[in-house]
Amino acid sequence: MRTILYLAFKRFIRTGFHCYYKEIRRTHIERVPLDRPVMLLPNHQNALMDPLLYAAFAKGKPYFLTRSDVFGNKLLKWIFQGMRMMPVYRLRDGRETLSKNQAVFERCALLFSQGEQLLLFPEANHNLKRQVRPLSKGFTRILSQSYENNPDQDITIVPVGMNYQNAAHFPDRVALYFGEPFPTRRYWSEDNQELDFGSLRDRTYHAIAELTTHIPTNADYELWEQRLEENHTDFLDPVPVNALIAKGELPKPGPFQSAQGLGKIWDVLFRVINAPAWLPWRYIVSKKVPEPEFASTFRFLYCLLAFPVFYLLLTGLLLFFLPPGAVLSIVVLLFLHNLAYVKFR
Repeated sequence: MRTILYLAFKRFIRTGFHCYYKEIRRTHIERVPLDRPVMLLPNHQNALMDPLLYAAFAKGKPYFLTRSDVFGNKLLKWIFQGMRMMPVYRLRDGRETLSKNQAVFERCALLFSQGEQLLLFPEANHNLKRQVRPLSKGFTRILSQSYENNPDQDITIVPVGMNYQNAAHFPDRVALYFGEPFPTRRYWSEDNQELDFGSLRDRTYHAIAELTTHIPTNADYELWEQRLEENHTDFLDPVPVNALIAKGELPKPGPFQSAQGLGKIWDVLFRVINAPAWLPWRYIVSKKVPEPEFASTFRFLYCLLAFPVFYLLLTGLLLFFLPPGAVLSIVVLLFLHNLAYVKFR
């Protein structure tokens, strides 16, 4: 039953993403091995969109560690549990909750002993900046627990880069960039029963930084980001972008871009013909977004639920006035128009 639920959720979420994103790339996903325990470690920019995207397009059936506070909402809890997500507790959730992590780490160790995949975000927080932040000790604590329980295994790390063209905007483009896998048992000392955290953290950090656009902390972040965006940089391909940043030669200011007249007209048309679905988002739901990093998450989940309801209600209303064939044609044309807006706007 759980497998059926997982596959149903995966198909549902994947279909939603195809209707939400202009483009979805998966580069080198074949690097994820399916014959051994794997820890997937992506950067974390875009709140719950990051785990949902990987869950929808994953190779295999990974488990996920996700911030515990999102499980407070019953609907989200139902969705996340269906996608094999588990809560992890942070200091901001209350010092008394941290003790619950031990049970979570024990379960992760058990999953590794069974050859499963586990995804977690080693930065332990999210931020829209195009910059990999320092890694926490959480992922190494899980590895330590796993090797203490089963020192004969060899858990493989696969670094992942989550790349968005403009994470908080719609429609957007996204790419998952998979790095070379590497074993971790060499970092475990059986004599001392401890992991070489420093070496493993540094290797993982540099691997992730190569897989997503990374503007170093010693650079003028705001100016670099502005110039890269002005020059229409393809952030979905981090290799040439990082090579440009490594040279240290700031791109010249891009040419002035006038407002796109036809594009603006299409924006208005999209909002008018989808007003019953768009207006609640614009004036109610969007006001509840707690921080910019959650804008895309709230928008996607809203669209995932609101637009199917909108199409069904529209179908029911039109059937009072038009024959079924005409109603079906109108609703299909509306859906195709909305899909074209996402893909080509």
